[in-house]
Amino acid sequence: MGLTSAYVRGSSSKTLHFPKLNSTNYYVWSDNIKAALQACLLWLFVEGLEDCPPIPPTTHSLDSEGKPFITTSAQYRNWITSKKKYLDWLRSDSVAMDLIRDAIKFDQREHIQDATTSKDIWDCLRTIHVTQRQEINVHYYYQELYTKKWNEHTTMSDHIGSFLQLRCRITESGQKLEDIHIVHAILLLHPCSGIWDVVKQNLLDKGSRLTLNAVIAELLSVSDHIKRECQLGESEKKQKTDQLTLFAKSSSNTDNPGKSKNMKKGKFKLKWRSTGSICHACGEKGHLSPKCPKKEEDKERTKSGGSAHIAIESFGNREIGKMLMALSTCCKIG
Repeated sequence: MGLTSAYVRGSSSKTLHFPKLNSTNYYVWSDNIKAALQACLLWLFVEGLEDCPPIPPTTHSLDSEGKPFITTSAQYRNWITSKKKYLDWLRSDSVAMDLIRDAIKFDQREHIQDATTSKDIWDCLRTIHVTQRQEINVHYYYQELYTKKWNEHTTMSDHIGSFLQLRCRITESGQKLEDIHIVHAILLLHPCSGIWDVVKQNLLDKGSRLTLNAVIAELLSVSDHIKRECQLGESEKKQKTDQLTLFAKSSSNTDNPGKSKNMKKGKFKLKWRSTGSICHACGEKGHLSPKCPKKEEDKERTKSGGSAHIAIESFGNREIGKMLMALSTCCKIG
């Protein structure tokens, strides 16, 4: 048994993890099944590069007397070798056919009932899904080519890849599409704002030196640069926010160095600020009534007479207090 046969003996279509062929997904399916067949060393059989060897006779040749060749003869060994090559090819091709059949839906199997090899299956499916639909689909391929706009949520590589895929489909339809058409379609449908205007103008200034590879390289380079700038901007913004947060915390601890410590111990006391306070005793600003200097002076003067002290405490009016003090002095003199 050859290398290919030994390799694919344990192959199974159950390992294929992609959607089966239906009436609309041929191009995606063909790429997936081709990769799977290549991984199993079977694509050469499907593509027809591994030709089927001549079918040997069912029995080895007979000599002139009608007797079989001796097993040690050269003719017998050649017959055995040719039969082995044919069986190895047949086994590998059968595995490829089995993989393809299991990768398509049942409503598509009616197209390959008469196929005898894996190449027959592949050619038949291509005829059904590509050749017969080319004349109709090519119009919509051109329409999509010149109306496909870039979505900001799509990466630049995927966006360019979609244009290249459309070119491949148009070419497979029998149409000849020059690269310059892909270049102008990509540039015309690109955003017309900011740095992209400058990039497009620089590319168009190249004139005859403008190639598809140059456009793809330039667009990918600018896209990566913008992406890195955005990432750096976000990191710098986050760093500044963290610095401001730390600065605010340090400033709060500097203004009240013992606040958090006293609050934990239950020693924090609220301190009244005298700035802007109004005294209810004298009506002046800058201090509170318990620490009024004029009130202290009145207390010193009324130590000799209790009535004035009582009047001052009762009414809280400085002028009335002075009148009562004068009246008390006159009464003592009299």
